[in-house]
Amino acid sequence: MLLARIVLVITGATFAGYAVACLLNPAMPAGYAGMELPGASARVEVVAMYGGLQGAFGLLCLYLAGAPERLRPGLVLVIVLCGGLVAGRSFGLLVHGPSSYNIGALAYEVSTTVLAAIAMLRMSRLSSPV
Repeated sequence: MLLARIVLVITGATFAGYAVACLLNPAMPAGYAGMELPGASARVEVVAMYGGLQGAFGLLCLYLAGAPERLRPGLVLVIVLCGGLVAGRSFGLLVHGPSSYNIGALAYEVSTTVLAAIAMLRMSRLSSPV
């Protein structure tokens, strides 16, 4: 259960922290990804997706880390959402080509997904009768 809690806390803190930075400076994630934000609509979209959605995910991970009965649902959340990022980013890299930003983000997302899956397997082994 310790690994599960660590995965959720680090994932939550990472996403929530990045979200705050994106809320305050939407040009930052856009610049990392090589995007331009020509108007208010583009800036609001980045604030909503990078700030709002990622912030909500991060805070939810932190909440789920807070009690043993919430760890398993938290790990499922991380596996599904980070796994979805892995799938989408991998597809994008295959179709559109690599960039250092996307390769770095993919490495983080794969690591997070794999660690959450390992934590889930460990929890399953601990709770199953021998």
